[in-house]
Amino acid sequence: MPGNRPPKVRSGNEPHPAPSMDPGGRGAWAHSRAALAGLEKLLRCSRCTDILREPVCLGGCEHIFCSNCVSDCVGTCCPVCYTPAWIQDVKINRQLDSVIQLCSKLRNLLHDADSSGVKACLQRKKCEQEEKYEIREGPRRSRLNREQLLPKLFDGCYFYFGGTFKHHPKDNLIKLVTAAGGQILSRKPKPDSDVTQSINTVAYHAKPDSDQRFCTQYIIYEDLCNHRPERVRQGKVWMAPSSWFIDCVMSFELLPLDS
Repeated sequence: MPGNRPPKVRSGNEPHPAPSMDPGGRGAWAHSRAALAGLEKLLRCSRCTDILREPVCLGGCEHIFCSNCVSDCVGTCCPVCYTPAWIQDVKINRQLDSVIQLCSKLRNLLHDADSSGVKACLQRKKCEQEEKYEIREGPRRSRLNREQLLPKLFDGCYFYFGGTFKHHPKDNLIKLVTAAGGQILSRKPKPDSDVTQSINTVAYHAKPDSDQRFCTQYIIYEDLCNHRPERVRQGKVWMAPSSWFIDCVMSFELLPLDS
């Protein structure tokens, strides 16, 4: 045997080579991304097939749904297997909801490799505190609200989208409402209705000293078009432009409406 040939085995005193930290490479992150994708397949709603939001099961079967996706099925049956569903059996699975939130954070960490923070982690080869790099105002308020387990932004609010929406598609606005804890009205609320005005819910995120706290039903119109509907601001029913709605979502704040 040649005496100068280097050994093919690694010395016991030599550390293992560090795995690739590039999420796009074939190192340790690639395996994590694949595992995360497999987990997210199991965390999808059995009805809308999106990632679960406020996951619930109907009690008699193993199917899991977003709470909003089965609001019409409570007290009837599972929409997939038709197993009877009882009202007392419908409960939000908080443990599963926590898993979904953790998956979302992990996905942001693994896939958002252009932010100043997936760069700092890669350079230092360790996780940095995300608070140092997060955008202030809306994103920070949203994170703190979630960590403190407080109600979502539109908790206690109902929305009716009237007219034509071209700049912001109505379907997208509806998804924002449901994701932010609000409810959709299929019919335009009547301000002079005793039933409407007797609703005793309040908007959790409105300022306590504002009369907007008692407004629970919003008629949203697209203010980028030429048509301006008749203004409504009576008791619990207010009219608001779509730009106000988008600004609320972006800032995670129930913004005041001009008189």
